[in-house]
Amino acid sequence: MTTPAVQTSTPFAPATPTPANPSRPAAPRPAGRRNDDILGLAWLHGALEVAVFRRQVMGATWTCPVPVHSLDEFETVLDQALTALKFAGTEAFLILEHEQFLHQAEHAPAFSESASRTYLRGRVQRHEQEKEPVLWVSQRTVSVRKESAFILHMLPSGFYGRLNGLLLSRRLDLTRILPLAVPLQLTLEQATTPKDQPVLITTEAGGAITVLIGQAGSQLFFARTMQARWATDSARIAVEINRSLLYAKQQFGVVVNQLWLLGPGLEAASTEVRARCGSGKEVTVREVKATDWLQAVAKLSPRHPVNLVAGYLGWKRRLSFLRRATLGICWVALGLVSLDTWSRSFSAREEQRQLQRLQVEGPAMFAERDRLTGRNAVATGHRDFIRQVADERLPAVPAKFLAYVGHSLPPDITLTEFTSKWDEATQGWTFRVEGQIAADEETAREILGAWQKLLLKSPLRARVYDGARAIVPVPNAGSQISIYQRFSLEGGLFER
Repeated sequence: MTTPAVQTSTPFAPATPTPANPSRPAAPRPAGRRNDDILGLAWLHGALEVAVFRRQVMGATWTCPVPVHSLDEFETVLDQALTALKFAGTEAFLILEHEQFLHQAEHAPAFSESASRTYLRGRVQRHEQEKEPVLWVSQRTVSVRKESAFILHMLPSGFYGRLNGLLLSRRLDLTRILPLAVPLQLTLEQATTPKDQPVLITTEAGGAITVLIGQAGSQLFFARTMQARWATDSARIAVEINRSLLYAKQQFGVVVNQLWLLGPGLEAASTEVRARCGSGKEVTVREVKATDWLQAVAKLSPRHPVNLVAGYLGWKRRLSFLRRATLGICWVALGLVSLDTWSRSFSAREEQRQLQRLQVEGPAMFAERDRLTGRNAVATGHRDFIRQVADERLPAVPAKFLAYVGHSLPPDITLTEFTSKWDEATQGWTFRVEGQIAADEETAREILGAWQKLLLKSPLRARVYDGARAIVPVPNAGSQISIYQRFSLEGGLFER
């Protein structure tokens, strides 16, 4: 069975490609400048068709005159095709239908995509345990059950490795491997048939007949492949087509009235199909060749979900990117190490030159050091002398006290004498103030007492000693009472 991919693909990485025949050298490619041409190959059940595409437009074609079944035969005719077409490009794609290319229907849990992928991966792993590693891709089909329907396309890794190896030895990069059902579905998509009307497509490829039922713009119902030829087995093929119609009606509840027979010279076969499938069926015969399949597939992207090698090529791209990134990091690290080595060497040479220069200038520098040492000693002595003078000098207490006295002096008092000095015996400051007050004796005492309190509250805390305050009238001529009183105050500063 065969069906085109619609949604998901999860491939495994195959084994490392090896040449199909290591002892046989590859045929030389045409000399000259490489171009962007793409080589399309349709290897369908022994029939091989090759075409060259430039910007998705088909050019020269080549048809193999003999059946091709093994890789050794494929290698021989490939050299003939490359020589005949004078192909100088590098990209190639392959439409493959081969006995090694297996197609297996599967039903997976439908409650999540991850569960479906896990189930399919388990089925593939079981197949690999029983047989051999494979390169695979999953494709969703229509299901009437509560499960998701898929087709697993599996190609042995060894077969792909040999196939890819013989292409690589000829400088060909195989970017797409697609089953025949892909171009068949493209034919269905390009038809003018209504999207809700199912169509059965039948075509002969090599020695096999492919039958497919689907709707335009929708998923396929199913597909099958049988070993037969129209020329010798037309009656049996017509019976199998009728069985496919009955299967579609029974399993999916759809009635197929449109039947397309694709291929050359099928007018006689259409009569047989009408006779076997009953009345009411519209049978259409269309002239289709393998080059038509190639031309349809040439327009597809390598990231097409049906592409069997899309996941593997993506893995190769990621591995190549990782390799290039690692190589780039190594080169950067090597550059940094080289730069660091050069920097260290440059610094060492600079230090060596600096040392040589210092050795030459050493005597002059030592002499300069001695001169500066002597100068610093002289400067240190001057600085110590200045510090000593500054530390032993008495603070400017008399001036500050005089300023405060002048600021706080009442207007009725006139100073006649002021003295402030340091007393070594008591280790404190003393002062003496004399003057006169323009007032009678009693008022003079009050004014002097109030001023004495101001002096005591000042920051200098001037305190008048007991018994050191005196007020005497200033004598006047005659017997008149004096209006001036002479006073004197003695005390200390900074006393509590």
